[in-house]
Amino acid sequence: MNGQESENTETIGWDAIDKILKKEYGNQVPQHYAPKVYYSLGGNEPLDGISIYVDIENKCYHYITYGFSEIYEKETEDKEISGFGFELTFRLKYAEFSENYPTWPINLLQNIAKVTFSKGMRFKEFQTLSSGPIRLEPSTEIKGILFILDPTLKEMKTENGKVGFLQIFGLTSTEYQNIIDKKTNRRKLISEELNKNPLLITDVERK
Repeated sequence: MNGQESENTETIGWDAIDKILKKEYGNQVPQHYAPKVYYSLGGNEPLDGISIYVDIENKCYHYITYGFSEIYEKETEDKEISGFGFELTFRLKYAEFSENYPTWPINLLQNIAKVTFSKGMRFKEFQTLSSGPIRLEPSTEIKGILFILDPTLKEMKTENGKVGFLQIFGLTSTEYQNIIDKKTNRRKLISEELNKNPLLITDVERK
């Protein structure tokens, strides 16, 4: 094995994500967030990276995580599943494009990662989670989230196992409570939303 192959082996999960995103966004170079100190080296942010792409046509930022799955070499015994079996994505609507993407979604994704890593939670499609206000400033009615398979990235198989791309969709406090109280069927809610919002883009201005 030469040096180049060895380097590729160390990032086989990461490279697999990059390959999927290249198919989706072509040669667009995303902005990328990485923690100052990696979790494995004592940092407090579990995710090693979050890439942010811009979808000009649909007026949204697309955040994709690196770290819930095994982005480097295979470490777990389950050969069918890579790490926790998923990476998270989030599509955020913007009124006007700015190269200075909102950073609060990064905190949201890292906070979900902290729960996942500390409690070993594996989120699944159609699962809900109470987030409180999804952002603090300015105020928003979006106070819950629902996990749904990313409409375009969906799932992939890697040498480390299967990875599903779970997208976060923001729910208003009323929508979230109605799901919890079983007044609203979550699958029906998403089905209806897909008719008008096929990429399930979260609009934090939504009432």
